[in-house]
Amino acid sequence: MVLSNSDAKEPWELRREIKSYSLSDDKVEEIVQNASHAVVSWVTKANEPVTAVMLYVVLDGKITVTSTTNRAKYHAWKRNPAASFCIWDPANIGRQVTLRGRIEILQNSELLERYTSAFLTRARGGDPPTEKRLQRELATFQAPDRHMMQLHVESTVSHDLPALLAAEKAIR
Repeated sequence: MVLSNSDAKEPWELRREIKSYSLSDDKVEEIVQNASHAVVSWVTKANEPVTAVMLYVVLDGKITVTSTTNRAKYHAWKRNPAASFCIWDPANIGRQVTLRGRIEILQNSELLERYTSAFLTRARGGDPPTEKRLQRELATFQAPDRHMMQLHVESTVSHDLPALLAAEKAIR
């Protein structure tokens, strides 16, 4: 420990007390808005955790995904809507946001169309798809049992690994 600085910490303390390496609310919002994929979780009937990487978009301020009823996540969230979504900064995976909350499941063709348009727009660098392109993509999604899922966030945790590593480097 460095004795000349009363605020000095042991190197292990930086990794033990990581709350000070959280992201600002603005950075959290930026990551959530700019990323395209999340590691999504649910729990099986046997209380076993499951995760998958899913494409998402933000609609009406909610993380939105889609699925058909033949998927495990649909049945799991129908039974227990608890979920978490881990989203990382596309420019630096060390900056991560975990959103925990409850999934709302609904069948809504207008929401599906907005979802499809939003992810195509993002994939095209901000240019909206033509109506023909949108309709072609929607044709792949319009199964009769297609549902939309929206996360109602109850808590947010974030981590800024680059800031933690910089702090560690500074005390070495």
